Amino acid sequence: MSLTEKTAYLRGLADGMGMSADKSDEQRLLLAIVDALDDIAANVEANTDAVSALADELDEMDDAVADLEDAVGELAEVFDDEDDEKDDEDDDAGDMVDGVEYELECPNCGGPVYLDEETVAQGETVCPNCGQKLEIDVGFGEETDLEEDE
Repeated sequence: MSLTEKTAYLRGLADGMGMSADKSDEQRLLLAIVDALDDIAANVEANTDAVSALADELDEMDDAVADLEDAVGELAEVFDDEDDEKDDEDDDAGDMVDGVEYELECPNCGGPVYLDEETVAQGETVCPNCGQKLEIDVGFGEETDLEEDE
């Protein structure tokens, strides 16, 4: 039995007993208590309905968030795969260290020598494998045979 039904039962008992607000103080008090219980029951029922509606909305939001998490997870996997492929391509391009832009072979020992822009601009380096001093000549600023013929 719900609270509303219980307060309706109490009101029915009071009516059946012939209680009236114009009779004794006790009867007026009991009728006021039944009125207060009616109001409380109505408020509790309204709050229960509101909580139920909120719970339904929360379930819908939870489902929507789960769908978004799935979609974001799928996108993250796609981007992670693309990043992995890019990393693999970078690794395949000579396994160079960060900041290294050029690789050459030491004419003395045949080992790899990695160069960055600054080292190339200096025009010389030392082979990290054999210690041989290497001159770097990239030919910038020199006239080519084609330019000399003109």
